[in-house]
Amino acid sequence: MKKALLRLLLIFCCLPFLYGLAALVLGLVPVNPGFRQSAQGIDIYLHANAVHTDLIVPMHTDTSDWRGKLPNLGNAEYLAIGWGDRAFYLETKQWSDLKAGNALRALTGQDGTLLHVELMGQPPESAEVVKLRISAVQYAKLADAIDAAFAKGADGKPIVIAGAHYDERDAFYEAVGRYSLFATCNEWARAALAQAGIRTAAWAPFSQALLYQAGAAQ
Repeated sequence: MKKALLRLLLIFCCLPFLYGLAALVLGLVPVNPGFRQSAQGIDIYLHANAVHTDLIVPMHTDTSDWRGKLPNLGNAEYLAIGWGDRAFYLETKQWSDLKAGNALRALTGQDGTLLHVELMGQPPESAEVVKLRISAVQYAKLADAIDAAFAKGADGKPIVIAGAHYDERDAFYEAVGRYSLFATCNEWARAALAQAGIRTAAWAPFSQALLYQAGAAQ
């Protein structure tokens, strides 16, 4: 019995190491390695801080127009769109608001998910922002991947969370999927990029892999 408990304890202690190792190795493995930026195309951006990634896309192009798709949102040059755990988004505006129970529910997929959409102008240049110029065909696929993450109402439009926002230039919408250790906000962004044929990581639970692969595509 003692030996069995020791084995279980050893496995449990090794799990974080194995998770981190998998994230590192698969983050270095590119998906769509043949991707090249388009000379003439559409500019998109990845905005990634230490824990979270937003996809920044134009509000309107000939390929896709978000103005009529998103209720309760104004107009702007760009949209920053991120996916994440419902309670974490709504109850953790600052890191000081973080609760252990919310974090545990998020990591174990016990709560629903939301999409956070923020109006913004031209994305600023910084170490956390990477610009990629993609073709109209690639952008159409990316827009489809993002749109598919919105839960839709009877009218076919995304369902806005009334009264939920950080300021006057953003909104929250019901989303599909469950957040977990293996399906994080960064992994959602990675999957959308991969679907569009854009170079990205094989798996990216953390944002660093997304910035690395996007940087390698420049």
